[in-house]
Amino acid sequence: MLSIFREAPSADGKPGPVSIRRVLAAYFSALAAALFILAFRYAAAGWWVFIPGAVCVLSVLFLLFFTTWADVASVARAVKAPGALQ
Repeated sequence: MLSIFREAPSADGKPGPVSIRRVLAAYFSALAAALFILAFRYAAAGWWVFIPGAVCVLSVLFLLFFTTWADVASVARAVKAPGALQ
């Protein structure tokens, strides 16, 4: 498997495990491109035809920004904290 889909190598030099997060980000980025291209055919119907592609782009950003669920939980706790959004 390509090294871009693997986590950091382990201490003994073996390649790291395959990251499903990175695989899904690559899948959603390819899917977003295809959905945006297909949406242009129906653009006369309104802007809403671009929503599926935008959801894929947001999924890619989410998957690339957050490395673990612990990161997601820490951001959620920071937003929930009193005075966090001031």
